[in-house]
Amino acid sequence: MKKFALSAIAAAALFGGAAHAYTVGTFSNGLVVPNVIHNGAAETTAVGLINAGTKPAAVYWTFFNQNSGHEMDGCFVMTAKQYKAVTWSGLSTGKFVGTRGYLVFALGADSATPTAAAASCVSATPVLTTDAAVSLAGNAFQVRAGADKDVAVVPVIDGPLTLDSSNTNIARMTASSLVEVAGATEATAAKLVYARYAVDADTSTKITVWSTGSHKGTHTVDIYNDNQERTSGNFDLKEDELSWFDPALMESRPTGYTDGFILWNPGVPAATGGAGSASLSALTGSVFVYSTIQAKSFGPAQTLLGAHVPTTP
Repeated sequence: MKKFALSAIAAAALFGGAAHAYTVGTFSNGLVVPNVIHNGAAETTAVGLINAGTKPAAVYWTFFNQNSGHEMDGCFVMTAKQYKAVTWSGLSTGKFVGTRGYLVFALGADSATPTAAAASCVSATPVLTTDAAVSLAGNAFQVRAGADKDVAVVPVIDGPLTLDSSNTNIARMTASSLVEVAGATEATAAKLVYARYAVDADTSTKITVWSTGSHKGTHTVDIYNDNQERTSGNFDLKEDELSWFDPALMESRPTGYTDGFILWNPGVPAATGGAGSASLSALTGSVFVYSTIQAKSFGPAQTLLGAHVPTTP
């Protein structure tokens, strides 16, 4: 029964009350795909984009590694009302095999014609559009070929994107360029994030934590099982802005805790090992958490958004 309940839990996370929900399915000046990787023909992240506007637009993309180091960027044109499918293996032309990271898609200034939009793609100092006549939305999947033959939803973080005022060039984005994404939640001390886990002989979980500032370090968290029992332990985030880890490896998780959630306050600085969330809250930064759960007996991987609420809902 637990395995089949995962889909219902995912649906509840996606369609729950708007007061505490992530923003999904909206159009804006850009978006973030928070966890992408490709392994040649065996696996890739596929992204579908829609320009809902009435004008063509230059779409700038940047690939960052897990520490928000700039690795690669590019630009392509989308005409009005166009849907465009891309893959990370295709955008990267096969480079960065096995390198996990995230993609930022940002809309450049509007153009009257596709030719003008193409010219905008080679601009030396492009900036985010402020024209509502161009607007972008998207979705993403992790596609695994071969024996796995699996497709898992990768949640897309809707914009609007907010850039640092001293670094607005979307063709030369750096680790400090992106300071906030509207579709995520705020990394403040008045926020709690609930990350689901299920780990037993049949089931495995990977938790994704993405942020706009360094969350690296050891964080103290509460771990709950499905009997409302609680223990506290360490939430080790080893990377600056994209962590992807197995909660089964948390040394502080009791052996009997096989199904439940991890309760984390992203606005509290890490105890050791790095600046942690101090830099997030200082920048009014954004954080986004989700779990990917795979049960052998159930089949396809399930994506569960990390619920988030104020500490005093």
